[in-house]
Amino acid sequence: MQLASERAFITTISIFTFWLKSLSPLGVFKNRRVLLHDYTPTRLPHRERELNELKNYFGPVLTEDVNVKVHVYGSIGSGKTVLCRRLGRYLEEEAVKAGKKLKYVHINLAYTPKPYHVMTKLMDQVSFVESSRSGLSPEEMLAIIARSLSREDYRLVLTLDEVDTYISEGRDPSILYMLPRVHELFPEAACRVSLIYVSRSLDWMAKLDKATLDTLGRVSAVHLGEYGVPEVRDIVGYRAEEAFRPGAVSEDVTDFIARASVGYGGVRYALELLLEAGGQAEMDHAKTVKAEHVRRAHALIPKGADGAYYPGELSLHKQLLLEGVINALQARTEPYLSLDDVYSAYRIACEEYEREAENKPAIQTYLTDLERHGYVLLVKGNETLVGMEFPPARLAKALKESLEHALQPLDKH
Repeated sequence: MQLASERAFITTISIFTFWLKSLSPLGVFKNRRVLLHDYTPTRLPHRERELNELKNYFGPVLTEDVNVKVHVYGSIGSGKTVLCRRLGRYLEEEAVKAGKKLKYVHINLAYTPKPYHVMTKLMDQVSFVESSRSGLSPEEMLAIIARSLSREDYRLVLTLDEVDTYISEGRDPSILYMLPRVHELFPEAACRVSLIYVSRSLDWMAKLDKATLDTLGRVSAVHLGEYGVPEVRDIVGYRAEEAFRPGAVSEDVTDFIARASVGYGGVRYALELLLEAGGQAEMDHAKTVKAEHVRRAHALIPKGADGAYYPGELSLHKQLLLEGVINALQARTEPYLSLDDVYSAYRIACEEYEREAENKPAIQTYLTDLERHGYVLLVKGNETLVGMEFPPARLAKALKESLEHALQPLDKH
């Protein structure tokens, strides 16, 4: 009798569990990380040719005593960063197969206002021993890195991303003089450091002095053209297969996302739109992503003059300035801020993130750039006023995440 009661109880529990699962669908996502900006996919649809070009350029680094310097350039959303990261993964894998040691490092110069910060990041990833950085100059840190590479018999492939942003904002270009000449400054590192310069165009090179330009070298370049609808559709379809459960995203929805995204940043916006649309589907407890979910997601994402907003594309101090503007606007009912209000809010943001504030002329230049890209409105009259044309809440969240990502690896200096 007791055994029968236990079986009945177990049966009841099983039925109840099945009922609960039927009320709580698993959702549409399988691995939403596939859609995040820092994910490096296994394949790069419509960038196979450019990847093969880079593989050919860097092949000798694995087999000969040489170093390589290459430019990679293209517009926002053309896949520059993911292409270089994919190359880095390939080179590290091939080095292991060949019994060699190779390290790939990717540094975004938009987040590194000084050569010290560049070398700090590089030293974090390349010096293979614990070493204090306190009081060290960039040159001294480079010496430690050079000795570490030589001692451990490593090759380094270093990507300097957003180099055009770094130069256009008047940052110290000495880092572009030091790194290509590491073999002259520290002979033990000869042929151990190869470089990739990533930018939106090659115009930044015209701003360098002759000595730096000669050291940098007029080297090979790989240009990434803009994607059209067919390319965006293929890439979104590939990522959707990786990110969603089978059947959750139809070809019609993939095509819809591609066509909606071309004018707002291409692939980058398409992946953000797909991620947000998936979130909308899960809020509705839907088993598939529908066109209505895409429309709702599209309406939720703020747009600027250049398309969708990507605060991670802004340099560090432009992000801090935008953070100050948003905080100040949210704290008051008036639609505009004075320049003094903006500068005060910017300085508060710098203090919060423990960065040294830049001067007012630099901030006024950054405001002009932010207006050109659609982040702020500038009303010019007897006094310049600063405002925004959209609710800043969503941008504020993305900006906070971007700042935390940008500043986490940096030490104070």
